[in-house]
Amino acid sequence: MEKIIELKKVYKTYNIGEIKTNALDAIDLNIYDGEILVIVGPSGSGKTTLLNAISGLDDVTSGTIKYGILDFTKLNDRVKTKFRKNNIGFIFQTYNLLNHLNVYENVKVGSLLSKDKTDINDILKTVKLEKHKHKEIYQLSGGEQQRVSIARALAKNPKIMFCDEPTGALDEKTGKIVLQSLVNINEKYKTTIIIITHNPGIALIGDRIIKMNSGCIVETIKNDFRIKPKDIPWG
Repeated sequence: MEKIIELKKVYKTYNIGEIKTNALDAIDLNIYDGEILVIVGPSGSGKTTLLNAISGLDDVTSGTIKYGILDFTKLNDRVKTKFRKNNIGFIFQTYNLLNHLNVYENVKVGSLLSKDKTDINDILKTVKLEKHKHKEIYQLSGGEQQRVSIARALAKNPKIMFCDEPTGALDEKTGKIVLQSLVNINEKYKTTIIIITHNPGIALIGDRIIKMNSGCIVETIKNDFRIKPKDIPWG
């Protein structure tokens, strides 16, 4: 697979008085086109900080993050925002849906952010929401709402999807349905998907697993056989 993101010696340092803490400590990482990369670790391990650094939501203290030949660490906020708009989708633990719009209209909001749109009806079918397209948000379960947020992020046809604890607020059955939607997106649209989670079972759906602790990558595992979401251990 083609390398699309490269991190070299990335640090994120916080100063509290005279004490320096490295939330990210000399991170070296390559991310490849079309893969599912799962980053796991306990609370405080640095996984969310890493996601925010890669996506440009947070600046790093030192090191480089490159998208192809583009050095993301040297861009100003305006250029970073434009790059995210055109290339990146986000899925968070909170759904951030617009309650005055129905399912189809919420997904359409995502499509307005890009010239290279994906067909909304096709997306809704991919995440198994085609029968709910005209429902109001309050009529949906938590898992269905999360799938709407996934569809909305996908509607602008991003090259990369960042997922921050996408099943954190869901029970096992619903969480596995949401994960299957992400796998469907990866397989159908070849979208690169980066998931962070504290749940080690979720890592088994990925092509690679990054384990973090104390701001460091402590292990990288290549997963030769991705397990279907319905078959992963939970918790």
